[in-house]
Amino acid sequence: MEHEIFFDGNTKEYSWSIKTENNIADQIRKHPPAFRSGGKLNITNNEESKFVALHVGIYWGLGVNIIKDNDVVNVMCDSEIMFGIMTKKEKSNNEIINDKVYFINQLTNLRKLKINYQFIESEKNIATRHLFAKEDTAGRDSKGYV
Repeated sequence: MEHEIFFDGNTKEYSWSIKTENNIADQIRKHPPAFRSGGKLNITNNEESKFVALHVGIYWGLGVNIIKDNDVVNVMCDSEIMFGIMTKKEKSNNEIINDKVYFINQLTNLRKLKINYQFIESEKNIATRHLFAKEDTAGRDSKGYV
């Protein structure tokens, strides 16, 4: 099966949308306080948040059985920095980003996912709307999926 994953984030929240054929699963979460991760996940900028959103989005998609082993996942990326890191193996001095790259690669290799990174314009990122909506319809938990 083939999926498109859209994702976005800021210093407070992150969101993802997984599009499969005509269905879209929308989710949003708040970043937990840094003390819960021993200070390792103190999100200080939007780039860090986007990496968290992609990692959690893929992990969540696998967990609720939307994404399955050997599936094709088209990662719809609107960040030039992230696109360069993920496609050209550019290095980052940021520990959060490096950790998330490691875990994304580990997860996708373990589950034998075929990952295709596609650069998109920010206006086409369907996950962004959840960060700014007053009354959002994106889920804040996995009810209805498990």
